[in-house]
Amino acid sequence: MRPLVLIAAKMLDIRPLAKILEKRFDIAIALNGEKAVLSARKCKPDVILLDEHFRFADGRAVCPAFRHNHTGDQEIPVLFLLDDGANRESAWEQGAVDYLQRPFEAAEILFRVQIFVSLSQTRQDQKRYNESLKQMVAERTRSLEESRRETIFMLARAGEFNDTDTGVHIWRMAAYAKMLAQALGIGAKECEQFHLAAPMHDIGKIGIPDSILKKPGKLDAGEWEIMKTHATIGRDILLESQDPLFQLGTQIAHQHHERWDGGGYPQGLKMENISIWARIVAVADVFDALTMERPYKKAWPVKDALDTLRADSAAHFDPKVVFAFETIFPEIIRIREEFNGKQT
Repeated sequence: MRPLVLIAAKMLDIRPLAKILEKRFDIAIALNGEKAVLSARKCKPDVILLDEHFRFADGRAVCPAFRHNHTGDQEIPVLFLLDDGANRESAWEQGAVDYLQRPFEAAEILFRVQIFVSLSQTRQDQKRYNESLKQMVAERTRSLEESRRETIFMLARAGEFNDTDTGVHIWRMAAYAKMLAQALGIGAKECEQFHLAAPMHDIGKIGIPDSILKKPGKLDAGEWEIMKTHATIGRDILLESQDPLFQLGTQIAHQHHERWDGGGYPQGLKMENISIWARIVAVADVFDALTMERPYKKAWPVKDALDTLRADSAAHFDPKVVFAFETIFPEIIRIREEFNGKQT
């Protein structure tokens, strides 16, 4: 496809210019300023030759319209067609890149137009390449994010492998946690990251023997000490990655069994010394654990689970997180139903 030159001039100039240019370029014409701008936007020429005398009906100069009114025209080079002895400064002030002076000389016209056609096409090629590269990067990013999500699911599922709901718990709990974070005023981007990190809270259970995880009765003191090590195991597993998402998961895995009153494990952290992410997960995780069936217990009614959170507010749980949970409780129930939870 040949380059396109738009000649915006009087017919007296169009005929000789077209005759010179038509052997190398396709030609479009415009006989006034309004038509010149409309034509440029429609056919996207590689170069515009513009009569210096052209104005809009209201007296405004035409060239600035190519530069400011339509982003697609900004890269089209404009060469002014000047009278002999005309003020060249006016061309530069209006945004022209060069000029052609009457009377026109064929060799000079071809030379100058070809230069700017080549520059224009190089710029367009670069723009297309950049757009293609941007699309490739976006596709690659999406692919990496999907792989990342799959990795998180597999890690989280490994920790929850012995649960009875085939992994639904980890994402249901994460949905509760994200909703809680939003209710607490945490930003959207952070909430999205949190939604992916929260399912890794119990990854450390992969290091706990089945005899303890599946025990139908109450754990004895020795077994309970072993069970508590899952928080440290989870931290150690996730610390292997420097990815900020897994670093967030490290905080959650290590601290989600800490208590607001300092009586939790493994560090005995108290109040706001516990990561806000772990405090949120503690509430979401306990509610979901209470309302689902486990090898050692029946599922609790949601009202009883909520009453337990209230009773343990300011002891086990951060009171403001419990308050937020109560505030959004209808949404929590909706999420539970979406995950095929059974409201009792």
